[in-house]
Amino acid sequence: MSINDMLLVLAAVLPAFVLCRYVYKMDKVEKEPKWLLGLLFFFGVISCFPAAQLEEMAYSVINGVFNLLFGMGLPSEGLELLYNAVTYFIGVALIEEGVKWLCLVGVTKKNKNFNCFFDGLIYAVFVSLGFAAFENILYVLEYGWWNAFMRAILSVPGHMFFSVMMGYYYSRWMIIKKARETEIILSAEGVIEERTSPVFDYKKEKLKSILIPVLFHGTYNFCCSADSLLFTVIFYAFVGFMYVHCFGKIKSMSSMDTPNGEKIIKLLTEKYPELYKKPVGAE
Repeated sequence: MSINDMLLVLAAVLPAFVLCRYVYKMDKVEKEPKWLLGLLFFFGVISCFPAAQLEEMAYSVINGVFNLLFGMGLPSEGLELLYNAVTYFIGVALIEEGVKWLCLVGVTKKNKNFNCFFDGLIYAVFVSLGFAAFENILYVLEYGWWNAFMRAILSVPGHMFFSVMMGYYYSRWMIIKKARETEIILSAEGVIEERTSPVFDYKKEKLKSILIPVLFHGTYNFCCSADSLLFTVIFYAFVGFMYVHCFGKIKSMSSMDTPNGEKIIKLLTEKYPELYKKPVGAE
């Protein structure tokens, strides 16, 4: 490998490491073990391989279907937009976010270190940036320095932004699920009389933890690939929105971070105020 190639590899992985360090520093309540974050980053790298295989299979199916549709003489412009939408939302975004989601949940769902609200976000970010770092090496080695620069400000942060949404809803899923389980136990023991509202609908949060990143990722790729001034404008506006929204989400989750147990108690006492009793003599 030449000196130029080694420098390109460094340029490819540096943005991911910088963003990992930033998110790690934002974890204020209890730092996650470095071995766990390293494992998640490694799984993110490894997830590139099944993602590539699944994408190749998806492309074959999508191309086969649309070749038939194009052969039927349907309006080509609308069909091309539909083809791009199916390719980028299902053939790319669903597969890539899906494999990252499986790595995230498989490694951390039952991990004892997952005990604070911010943890879901940092776990998702490390998986996603592992994926982004390896993917970036492949692109940068093939396309050179300009590609390295553009991907450092667009693609690598983009992967992190998708994972911020994944991690946010992942944490909410775990906390609301535990609140629901506790509610069932308290009801069975006669401590509370179970109420139907509000519903601890953790399944909705679980769905959002995969659906929202897919929508973000698919929108990014669809607008980026469209050969249109309108979609180019939409793409850069969307990237700007992601920068503001997702860095804001990181900061707000960091500032409001508490142990999961405290958030579960808060959810339960908001729904069942009788669980909270003022100390004797309190005003």
